[in-house]
Amino acid sequence: HDFLLESELVKPDNVFRVINDQATLDSMRTILGTNLKKKAKKGDRVIIYFAGHGATESDVNSPDGDGLEKYLLPFNADPDNLYATALPMREIAHILNRIQSDSLIFIADSCYSGASGGRTVSVGGIRSTLSDNFIDRIASGKGRVILTASAANEVSMEDELLEHGVFTYYLIKGLKGMADFDSDGYVTVDEAYQYVSEEVPKATGQTQHPIKKGSVEGQLVLGIVK
Repeated sequence: HDFLLESELVKPDNVFRVINDQATLDSMRTILGTNLKKKAKKGDRVIIYFAGHGATESDVNSPDGDGLEKYLLPFNADPDNLYATALPMREIAHILNRIQSDSLIFIADSCYSGASGGRTVSVGGIRSTLSDNFIDRIASGKGRVILTASAANEVSMEDELLEHGVFTYYLIKGLKGMADFDSDGYVTVDEAYQYVSEEVPKATGQTQHPIKKGSVEGQLVLGIVK
């Protein structure tokens, strides 16, 4: 949020932020499913950033072939009642398809592995095996790019010393200039991904590898270097 405003990449009136107890299921649905749908026009660029926890539950009808439904957890989520209190990732795919902008970047610093030490919640001992089909499905649609903090079955690590998730720390560092590999004053999605792909594995002992899916036409700028 601060980076987008300080870099003047996005106008203040076009930024929606919900944190901590503001990030309820209702507010997430309202911002993503209503406000963005109304505000984002054809020629616009939309950036959605989520830092938080993910969880899974058994679902034999999962389209990903792993028998699991995946959820993003709002502040008021109940791990024992995910269906009623969390945001299913299959709905995220629907929300993204409703937004009519020419380009959309969805960045998620969360994971669903069921392991300890990161941004995930274990429900009933379930361990997800996120397939490429899952991320491909979320990234489907023209002009859609998905950046996730970790690959399948990896934990998206947090670090109190960095005051961020490891992925988020290096993403912001890259957008502020470290990822401007061609020194043109702009950091594109591809440059940002290249930077986190190099730095995050090094910082986590090769246990976490960011993933990018989807594509857009031309260069998609995520950072302006001052």
